[in-house]
Amino acid sequence: MSDGSILTVGEGLFELGLDDDGGPLREGFGGDAANTAVMAARMGAPARLVGRVGDDTLGHRLLAFWRSCDVGVDDVVVDPSRPTGIYVNRRGVDGAHRFDYHRAGSAGSVIGPTDVEHVRTDGIAFVHFTGIGLAVSESSAQACAALAQRARATGSRISFSANVRPRLAPDLDALRHAAAAADVVFLSVDDATLVYGSVENAVAELSRTVAELVVTDGDRGATLHTGGDAIALHAPEVAFVDAAGAGDAVAGAYLAARARGDEPAVALAQGIVAGALSCRAFGCASSYPTSADVLVGCMAMGGVSI
Repeated sequence: MSDGSILTVGEGLFELGLDDDGGPLREGFGGDAANTAVMAARMGAPARLVGRVGDDTLGHRLLAFWRSCDVGVDDVVVDPSRPTGIYVNRRGVDGAHRFDYHRAGSAGSVIGPTDVEHVRTDGIAFVHFTGIGLAVSESSAQACAALAQRARATGSRISFSANVRPRLAPDLDALRHAAAAADVVFLSVDDATLVYGSVENAVAELSRTVAELVVTDGDRGATLHTGGDAIALHAPEVAFVDAAGAGDAVAGAYLAARARGDEPAVALAQGIVAGALSCRAFGCASSYPTSADVLVGCMAMGGVSI
């Protein structure tokens, strides 16, 4: 029987934020699987992360942040031989954001099957992994597949975010296979175009096997495809600062809602509101709203409750 918890697997990254026109250096916390766990925990779900960080200052900063967000980190390996990965979130003078990644050879990128062998999966509502987890290294892809297989055997549902990153040269067939084998899939409009050729193709293909498909479309909101129905909701307007990690916020809030038994349409509203509110501040997980913030936003959309 499910305990309503969320288990995510993937890398955590330390975030450095800077503006091209000057200003102070900002610190933050990223990594798509880790972000999803943080948002799920913010929404009250028991959330755990499986991954690796370096035994260095940045790795311990990440661990402290995740703990402060009530994310379980007992399954995060502290690697004494590899550094913690970093990415730079650059804000240009035009307001656009650009990302520079320094993760090659990092602890998080080399998670492998042995790291997930003894991870507890019984009672887990959802095990969540991403296309970045599949693309960042072969061992990482093997770890994601192994944990998903074990979780399926113990009755957990599988959640997958495509999160296509062309610079990682992802295997598109592997992405399609992972999505088709999942119960819940999160796919941006850009992801759908890159992997399936169009949103229409993605919906047609995935609707044959996936129970719930969430197609996100930036500040326009998202559409949920489930049981032959399509439910579209617009995102609330916010004072925009930084959209980094917004898709992971959608996934985390949605999964938390579904894990506690909320209907898919209710979960969609919570996910969209969480994603929108995350854009009000700089950074990924450090910008995520509280469950109270999401409740207020949902009520403003029409009384959707948590």
